[in-house]
Amino acid sequence: MSEPPAGWSSPSGEPEPSNGLPDHLAAPVPGGYGTPPPGYGAPPPGWGTPPPGYGTPPGYPPQYAGPPGGWYGGPPPAPQPGVIPLRPLTVGELLDGAVKVIRRYPKPTLGLSAAVALVTTLINLVAVAFLDFSADAAAFNDDTGGDPTLSSLNVASLPGLVVAVPAGIFMTGALVAVVGRAVLGQEATLAEVWAQLRPRLGRLVGLTVVTWLLVLGPLLLVGLVAALAWGAGGGDVGVGLTLLLLGLPALAATVYLYVRLALAPAVLVLEKAGVRTSLRRSGALVRGSWWRVFGLLALAQVVGYVVSQVLVTPVAIVGMFTLLDNPTDTDLAGFAAVLQVVSGLADTLITPFVAGVGALLYVDRRMRAEALDLTLQAAART
Repeated sequence: MSEPPAGWSSPSGEPEPSNGLPDHLAAPVPGGYGTPPPGYGAPPPGWGTPPPGYGTPPGYPPQYAGPPGGWYGGPPPAPQPGVIPLRPLTVGELLDGAVKVIRRYPKPTLGLSAAVALVTTLINLVAVAFLDFSADAAAFNDDTGGDPTLSSLNVASLPGLVVAVPAGIFMTGALVAVVGRAVLGQEATLAEVWAQLRPRLGRLVGLTVVTWLLVLGPLLLVGLVAALAWGAGGGDVGVGLTLLLLGLPALAATVYLYVRLALAPAVLVLEKAGVRTSLRRSGALVRGSWWRVFGLLALAQVVGYVVSQVLVTPVAIVGMFTLLDNPTDTDLAGFAAVLQVVSGLADTLITPFVAGVGALLYVDRRMRAEALDLTLQAAART
């Protein structure tokens, strides 16, 4: 199956305010929660009424006759054909769903992530081989106050960005396509993911460029004003005042825009929307729930950072202890190479998790704002 389910398409027209749902979904579910939806069959024997003796517990008023509704014990649980239940998600379910996507679909998640990490790591290792670590070694061996900053190690991580940035765009789209299938428990081979992503890849690149221009726009504007203040003779005072008065508002605007546009890649891939439509749709889905989206995106980054530090920190500590005894530039180069390999391994695990959280957050927002869960439940029963 190479096409996403029909439920991923965006609602036709702009939804009118009606309990937060489009017109065709504003009405309550037929039968309410007292009657199970079509396809569930009849409830088990005895579920329609309370068990014998339940009617009037001792000491309760005579009119007490058990819980309301036709189904004893409440509505049935939401179906879960894939990695998440088809209903609005809790925080734990969203994070757990991202992990399940990686476990159930290792080839298009960990496989692609490992391929990208391998290429970037190899490029960085080549850079390590050509860098001169003699200045860092001299700083380590200087007893008069040298500063062992390992500046060459930081430089060694830059060449891989040439591959990491465009590969990250591809990885985002691929993970969105995988999640779109994982929600309904469908197969997601590399060939199927590529077939779904290939027609959208050019627009995905354009969307990423436009998004980052919009997100970084306020900070770039502040930098331009600071440069003009410096050029006009304002000196350090003029630049400092510019950053003080405009820096924090610009940073707040950058964070706000990042969260508001964070769901645009999922809209573009799953709804087959254009760049402008994807940006508008992301803003509409985030509207009214900005803080929750911000918190979940931040939480995913924190979890990814913790996992990264669990892998990198022990290696860094052991390496730093070994470097305390008059290291040579060769020792520092070997330490930098080991860190590059461990960082690549960490990126292999973190990248699909963070992208999976973002894609599942899009699904959650549509279920909350547009009752997508009803459409997906119908798709799951077909």
